[in-house]
Amino acid sequence: MDMNSVMYPEMDENAGDENMDGMQGMNGMSEMEHPKHHQPQSSSSEQTYVCPMHPEVTSDKPGKCPKCGMTLVKKKAHGNKDMAAGSTKMKDMPMKDMEGGSQGSVMAAGKMTYVCPMHPEVTSDKPGKCPKCGMALVKKKANGDKDSAAGAGSTKMKDMPMKSMDGGSPGSVMAAGKMTYVCPMHPEVTSDKPGKCPKCGMDMVKKDTEGKMDMDMSSGGITTLNYNMLEAPEKTTLPKGPWKELKFELTGNMNRYVWTLDNKTVSESDKILIKRGENIRIILHNNSMMRHPMHLHGHDFRVLNQYGEKSPMKNVLDIMPMETDTLEFRASESGDWFFHCHILYHMMSGMGRVFSYENSPANPEIPDPDKAYKMLKKDDRMFHLMAQNDFATNGNDGSLMYANTRWAFQSEWRLGYNAHHGYEVETHFGRYLGKMQWLFPYVGIDWRYRKHSAHDKSLLGQENTKDDRKVIHAGLQYTLPMLLVLDASVDQTGYFRIQLMREDIPLTPRLRASFMVNTDREYMVGGKYILTKNLGLSTHYDSDMGWGAGLTITY
Repeated sequence: MDMNSVMYPEMDENAGDENMDGMQGMNGMSEMEHPKHHQPQSSSSEQTYVCPMHPEVTSDKPGKCPKCGMTLVKKKAHGNKDMAAGSTKMKDMPMKDMEGGSQGSVMAAGKMTYVCPMHPEVTSDKPGKCPKCGMALVKKKANGDKDSAAGAGSTKMKDMPMKSMDGGSPGSVMAAGKMTYVCPMHPEVTSDKPGKCPKCGMDMVKKDTEGKMDMDMSSGGITTLNYNMLEAPEKTTLPKGPWKELKFELTGNMNRYVWTLDNKTVSESDKILIKRGENIRIILHNNSMMRHPMHLHGHDFRVLNQYGEKSPMKNVLDIMPMETDTLEFRASESGDWFFHCHILYHMMSGMGRVFSYENSPANPEIPDPDKAYKMLKKDDRMFHLMAQNDFATNGNDGSLMYANTRWAFQSEWRLGYNAHHGYEVETHFGRYLGKMQWLFPYVGIDWRYRKHSAHDKSLLGQENTKDDRKVIHAGLQYTLPMLLVLDASVDQTGYFRIQLMREDIPLTPRLRASFMVNTDREYMVGGKYILTKNLGLSTHYDSDMGWGAGLTITY
C-alpha cells in the first residue's frame, strides 16, 4: 500500500482523469474495487481522520483503527473525494509532490511524530506499537525541513538527487540539530561524521541530538539490531538499597580452548557473596575476539542503555568483542546462582562465577551442597587428549598433547624405517602462565639416535649431539605474534638449543603449511590438505629424513 495517500493528502486538486490508471497501479485499488469506502464531499472546515496503515478506514472523530488499533490521524477534506479512497484526480500532478510531500503535509512544523525503526513508513502522532512488527515507535521531530524518517516533510523534491529521496544522502540530515553517528554494535563509539567503527569496522549510523538511533531503512543498507535500541514499556529502576559493584574482564585463549573471567576459572575463584536486599551492578568488558552470551540463573537484570530508567530487562546478555556493558539486578533470592557464558564449551572450560547469598537456608533439593560444588568445579579441571600422526613414505611423524586449563603433557616423535633415519622422541610437562598463556615452562626428556657420520657443531658453537642424545632437559616456550613458538632448552650436560616453529599455517580453507628450524642445524617444511576433520593428505621435507608424503590422521 502506497503511504502517499496518507502522508500527503493535500495534493493538486486540478488534476484530470488521464492518470487514474497510474493511481490504481500505485495504490493497488480503484473506485470500482472499493466504492463503499468513498466518502461524500465535505465542507472545507470538516475534519476527517484516517488510519495510517488502512487508509480506507476513515472517521469524522478521533479514535482507533478497528483493524490494527493505531491512532487515526487528522486529514482535512477539500471538497473532492478523499485521496485515501483513491478518487483524487492526478492529471498533471508533479512527481515531486507525490514522492516528497507537499506544503500541506500531515505533520506541522515542530510537531512530534513517531516512526517504527524497522518500518519507517509506519508513523503516528502518538507513542505506540508498530502493527507490523510490534516494536515501539520512536520519536522524530518534523520541522518543515527535510525529514529522513519515512519520506515525510514539506520540502519540495524537485531537483533533489534520488539518493536524497531515498534518505541516504546528507540531504536527509535533520535540521533539528547536529547529527552524530554511532556504531550499532558499540553504542559508546560516536562521531560527528560518517565513518567506520574503530572496534569492529561497521558503518556508523545516524543518531539525532536527543540520543535516539536514526533507523531509516530506505537507503537499502543493513541495520544491525542491538541492545541500545530496546526500551522497556515501564521504568525498570531498582528500589532503594545498598549497592555492590563488580567488574569483570572476559578473557580467554582461542588457541587452547580456555575461557575465563579475569583470567580465573570457576574452580580457581571463590563464590561471590551477596546479601538479600542489595542492588548488584556488574560491569563486563569483553577483552576477547569472540562474543559471549552471559547468563544469570534465577534473576532478570537491567541492561543499561540510552533509555535510562526504561532500560530493558534480560537474563542473557550477548557481549560483542571489545564491548563494555553494565547490568544491574536486585538481590531478592537465596542460595547459590550460576553466572556463566551460555556457549557450552566456554562454560565448561571455566567461564563463570557463582553468586552466593549470605545466611541462606539449606536447599532440600541439594542434600550435599559441598559435593555438588566440587562437581561443578571439576568441569574446568578435566584433561583432554589431542593426537596427530603422519604415516609418510620416509617415516612416522606424530605429536600428542594431554592438557587442561593450565597443565599440559606434550610429546612428539619421528620414527624412521631404517638406521640411517633412526628415531627421536621429545616429551615436555609444564604449566601455561599469564593471562594469554603465551608462556610455557617445562621439563622433559630428549631421546634420539640415528646413524650419521658427520657431526658438525651447532649454531651456538657446541658439539652437536642431535644424532645421539639421551638427556633430561628444561626449557621455556613462548608464543610470538603470528603464533610462532620460540623454544629454548638446556639439558644436564649444559647443551643449549633454540628452536622456532609454526604449525597449521592457513593458506586456503583446506590447505595448511608448517615449518621448523633450530640451532642443531635441523629444519623442516611441510604442507597438508584437509580432507575431513580427521584425515588429510600431507607432504614434508626433513633435513634428517628427506622427502616424504602420506596420510595424516588427527584426533
